Amino acid sequence: MAPFLTVHRLSKRFGDRTVLNEISFDVDRGEILVLLGPSGSGKTTLLRLIAGFESPDGGSLRVAGEDVTPLAPNRRNFGMVFQHYALFPHLSVGENVAFGLEARKMKPEAIRARVAELLPLVDLEGFDERRVHQISGGQQQRVALARALAPDPRLLLLDEPLSNLDPTLRERTRRQLKQALRRVGITAVWVTHEQEEAFDVGERVALLAGGRLEQIGTPEQLYLEPQTPFVAGFVGRASFLPGTLGENGQVRLGGERFPGQGVRWPGAAVGKVEPGAAVDLVVRPEGLELVEPGAGEALVGEITGRRYAGEATYYRVRLEIGVEVEVAGRMDAGRTGERAAVALRREGPLPRIFSRSEGAEA
Repeated sequence: MAPFLTVHRLSKRFGDRTVLNEISFDVDRGEILVLLGPSGSGKTTLLRLIAGFESPDGGSLRVAGEDVTPLAPNRRNFGMVFQHYALFPHLSVGENVAFGLEARKMKPEAIRARVAELLPLVDLEGFDERRVHQISGGQQQRVALARALAPDPRLLLLDEPLSNLDPTLRERTRRQLKQALRRVGITAVWVTHEQEEAFDVGERVALLAGGRLEQIGTPEQLYLEPQTPFVAGFVGRASFLPGTLGENGQVRLGGERFPGQGVRWPGAAVGKVEPGAAVDLVVRPEGLELVEPGAGEALVGEITGRRYAGEATYYRVRLEIGVEVEVAGRMDAGRTGERAAVALRREGPLPRIFSRSEGAEA
């Protein structure tokens, strides 16, 4: 099946600054793709290019096989949900949802039927006569979603739709918006800088940095199989341990600087890395465990801090080889200031190996 949305080598410059550099990806019909990245990564500019609010300096956009690159925003038939709800305070909830339909000169009975159809989809049935100031911020954002869906757009774009909400309301509204999009079955591109939001909402996540697409994949793929050091460091929590690649995917850690303290830990190399190369072994907290000093293939250090997180307690350990790592363990696994050793957990995710020429930082 052909992709519904195709972004092909899309580029954008503002003066001498390249904001987007040949971005390419596909989105399937009915899929929710999340654009994730830090501030300045280009994700909002990319969304504006898809919407038609900006013109690209290179590349193209196709929707259902149609080249929409030269089309004005109003000719693309896309819906848009903004960070700021942009609702009309003097209108009721139902009138806000109906606003775009009236502009299209639909008959009043058809408009009423469409509003009555949409409000239950966003869990606002019976709210049509309420004024905007009488409902919560999360409810207002769902009104904005219903208004964007009212003209039956072929693609929905959401630009940081939850950033104005407090954390508790944000989580509940996120769940409600996701359920509404699933019910409608619309293809959507959602922008956020929050990883938890991206992993909850997106069937796939496109991670941008510095105007480049670092990786696109499922949340599990980005977390367990990062393709660049940036992805490994940005997604979740990770420790970068400098070492030397040996044979059979084994990385020697610490032996050069601290004779007798070296260990060999396995990993999966990303890209072509030759034995003898300087590398970073990237390990997730749940891939490490605290063990007794003197245990085989363990690195010795001191616990410098601990953070209780319910399902696990996270320990910061300053290793004698000069690297600090984060280890997930039991609540009673250790105390701050204690001497400890860190080993690779057998059942944990396999660490990733990156050449240090990739620019990873410990």
